[in-house]
Amino acid sequence: MHVFPSLLRGGRVTIALALLAAAPSGAALRSARLARTWLAATAVGSAPDVACAAPPELSNADLCKLFGRLADKVVLMDESSGACCHSGCDGCPYRYSFDVLEAVAPKWLCTYVTKTIAGREHTPRLISTAFGDAKQVSRADFAQRVARAAYELPIGPALPAAERIALKNAPELSEDVASTLFTALAGDAAKSTLSTVAVAKRLREWSQGKDGLMYDDFCAAFRAALTANTAKEA
Repeated sequence: MHVFPSLLRGGRVTIALALLAAAPSGAALRSARLARTWLAATAVGSAPDVACAAPPELSNADLCKLFGRLADKVVLMDESSGACCHSGCDGCPYRYSFDVLEAVAPKWLCTYVTKTIAGREHTPRLISTAFGDAKQVSRADFAQRVARAAYELPIGPALPAAERIALKNAPELSEDVASTLFTALAGDAAKSTLSTVAVAKRLREWSQGKDGLMYDDFCAAFRAALTANTAKEA
């Protein structure tokens, strides 16, 4: 694996290599991509020269259970694209841009609190599930609501056949795993409340500015955020 010289400081490469060794296999979470994501996310400033603990263990099943409770089948994107005829006109700047994307199963964690395009309003499942009509939620309420949310097998996870079958039928999710997501979104294990605006901002960072975050990117960003939190606390 090629490592940039500028990253060879403060034990950061050691952490990245640990991620490569510990990450579960499968297309749903590529360990190399995870390590690159973590290194990029922490590239600004110098890291403390400490031995950081490993991130909390999250199985592919845990990630699938979370995503299947919070992801949407629709994502609203570029409002200006709604005026496009989508006929493939030469030179049209909107030719490959769409105002709305839809799927047959949960596919995106939407990165906005709410959005309206051409009279169609959409509030993401994560927001409606965890917050209801409120703008803030406590850690305990977030964990309980997410754990109890309705589940549907999402698009994205690459799982063994037996595990995939087991995950089709409303598998239980522990509140501890849901609380781990709260920590990753809050950016601090000590925080006890989380706002809708903070969630949308965090997800948009994870998606690199896109309106929807798909499964593989969610897995990589989630684990990288937990690793960064662990490093910060050490």
